[in-house]
Amino acid sequence: MNPVLIVFKNMKLRLLSTLLTVASVALAAALVIAVQTLERETEQNYTQTSVGYDLILAAPGSRMQTTLNTMYHLETSTGVIPNAVYLAALNDQRIERAFPFFVGDNYRGVRVIGTSAAFIGESEPRVGQRFEMAEGRNFEAPFEAVIGSRAAERLGISVGHRFAMTHGVAEIDNEDVEPHVHDEYELEVVGILSPSRTAHDNVIFTSTYSTYAVHYHDPLHEEEHSHEEDHSHGDGHDHENHSHSHNHNDDEHEHGDNHGHDDHEHEHISSQYTLSLAEYEERVEKLDAVLIKFNNQAAAIQLAGMLNMPTPANPLLARNMMRDPFFVYKDELMAVIPAVQIQELMSIVGNAEQVLRAIGWLVFIVALFGVLAAIYNTMEDRRRHIAIMRSLGARRSTILSLILMEAGFITTLGCLIGLLLGMGIVGSVAPYLADSAGIIISAYAIEAQQFVTLAIFVFLGIVAGIIPAVKAYRTDVVTNLAP
Repeated sequence: MNPVLIVFKNMKLRLLSTLLTVASVALAAALVIAVQTLERETEQNYTQTSVGYDLILAAPGSRMQTTLNTMYHLETSTGVIPNAVYLAALNDQRIERAFPFFVGDNYRGVRVIGTSAAFIGESEPRVGQRFEMAEGRNFEAPFEAVIGSRAAERLGISVGHRFAMTHGVAEIDNEDVEPHVHDEYELEVVGILSPSRTAHDNVIFTSTYSTYAVHYHDPLHEEEHSHEEDHSHGDGHDHENHSHSHNHNDDEHEHGDNHGHDDHEHEHISSQYTLSLAEYEERVEKLDAVLIKFNNQAAAIQLAGMLNMPTPANPLLARNMMRDPFFVYKDELMAVIPAVQIQELMSIVGNAEQVLRAIGWLVFIVALFGVLAAIYNTMEDRRRHIAIMRSLGARRSTILSLILMEAGFITTLGCLIGLLLGMGIVGSVAPYLADSAGIIISAYAIEAQQFVTLAIFVFLGIVAGIIPAVKAYRTDVVTNLAP
């Protein structure tokens, strides 16, 4: 008789015991697979995104907070810095690329990030990967916006959609607090990005001038806005001037907002502005941060030391330091090396993952004892069957192989179910991690590490079957054939 059929028949005869044992193995395998997947995807998301920049220049404060805010769109800014820092970076021969960063508002809970058009065109959200447009184009004028793929899907908007930003970086859930909507500053979506599998998929990008004008009330924008209304309507709209403070990450941004509502259809936003986007961005005076990629990392470390360490008492060293174009901003800046911060973050996350992985292996060890007990406890009932098989010519080695095969089948079935269950667990938490932590996870991607883990599980399951297999091997034929 086919050995495989014999094994399945034995498993079927003890169906409840078999199912319980398979379930315990599946639970342990699912937990280990889920932890491995989350660990791998988290590390890839954070490490691959951070290597695109050598340094972040921001206001003094928490380095980790700055890294999470600028690169993963979490947390808040530590304050504002002069836009002249960004201009200095553009003219510095040591620097390969520099991108400004300004944030302070949202649209229905999605952050609106002020940056340069070059950020969309030249930066790398992941190693060796640049942004690509799924639809439309990059922003080219004030108050044009490009939206990440996941944000577009979440909000259900497309190219041509117009919206007004809401004050703050997150949607207000408190019904007693009325959100402040900057409805006098309307943005138009002109492009949708292809998925990059980074936190950038979750936000909206626009020019720094767009976000700056909202927070600091640019007179040029108001003049052109009013001129457009007068030209279209032939009469002026009454505006109520509101002056209020905007707490932008512990720094106050003074607003003088003019609130007016247009009831007519606007023409394309870019046609409302007479200057180029670069000329408008020259009016920006403050930023949250500057992301920098150096020609060599040694220059990044040197600049970070100059900004973060006290000025040396040695006059010669101090004089050399003063020649650096960033020295004049030393008291207003903090230099952050994102790779260092990511290492610290992964060490914190790694500790939690090690605990979860250890729990998974403990659960699996318990499951192995279940495999051992489930088979061993059936040996008394199988003695007569084994004796009959021996009398019909089955060798002791055959009986040993059948028991080990049964342990292997139970463990393999549990591992396969556990693999699917583990993927399901990761898939169920992936949307939450994308929204709360900016981690884009491929829950159903199969990696070689998973099969190695499952192979170890199956091997240990077979090992667990050795004790009942040896007991079956020693079964005496004559004694167990007797009535």
